[in-house]
Amino acid sequence: MNNKKEPISRQQMLQMLDIRRTPEGKPIVYSAKFVEASGKLRFFPQCIVCGAGRMNIKQQRVRGLQPCDCKGNPDPGTHVYPVRIDNILEFNGHKVVCSLIPNL
Repeated sequence: MNNKKEPISRQQMLQMLDIRRTPEGKPIVYSAKFVEASGKLRFFPQCIVCGAGRMNIKQQRVRGLQPCDCKGNPDPGTHVYPVRIDNILEFNGHKVVCSLIPNL
């Protein structure tokens, strides 16, 4: 049995990241593996998407990720990690690929 998930495009990942809450108002919990600006590899098995400070997230191509519990409550003592979208390697168990060829 093959449990490997199919790769997703960066565009698909960003569409999922744009949805921050359920219709009931509860935060949506994701998982992400990314490389920090310092070069350190990070894995958040549970995180929520939030603002990245005063940055223009669209122009700077950054999203804010914060570790959380399974209910979407931020872990005490953690902070928001500003992450460049190009540095996200895996999202919800899917490898993130840069798709240069549009779907025809």
